[in-house]
Amino acid sequence: MKSNIPVAITIAFLSSLAFAATLPAPAVCIPGTETIISTKAFDGKDLIESRCQMVETYLTSRNTAVEASKKLKARNRNLCGAPCTTYCNSGNGGPNPNDCSSLASSVQNNGGLNLAAGWTYYYNWGSCQAYIVNTSSESQYECMDQGSFGGVVNYLAWNCQGNSNGGPYLGGSCHWYDNTGIGWIQVQTS
Repeated sequence: MKSNIPVAITIAFLSSLAFAATLPAPAVCIPGTETIISTKAFDGKDLIESRCQMVETYLTSRNTAVEASKKLKARNRNLCGAPCTTYCNSGNGGPNPNDCSSLASSVQNNGGLNLAAGWTYYYNWGSCQAYIVNTSSESQYECMDQGSFGGVVNYLAWNCQGNSNGGPYLGGSCHWYDNTGIGWIQVQTS
């Protein structure tokens, strides 16, 4: 009797490649550098954690962040609870805020994340894509709890949606120390 296991493995592998190729990546990514870190089922949908290397145009401003960089060095490059300034992106649409809340809830008890310099880490769940951008020239650390990443994702999802005050919006971002030379968290439609 001949086994169909090699055929099944090949089909599963090719299916995963096709899925990875269709996974939307943020515009800050260098094409071809996207890597899926993990997937897990959460409330009947797949939560996908990925990362990518950033295109150089997003990194050129990092050398102008001298004052903010000094503040971060005093905090050991730790962005947990760091202040950030919110910017809502005008337009129609945006992610379902309930999807973003579910995404935030699913990652908030995972401790923290070491953000490599020049890399973006992004999460997709349902209609929501949330990502963390590190434009600095050094690694940074971000907590995933409601006081940091989880809370910012929830805030952006509910306050930068299509029908929020001042809208219509299609998502938004929160820049640490109001400086894109350090990085930001962004919420948008996946």
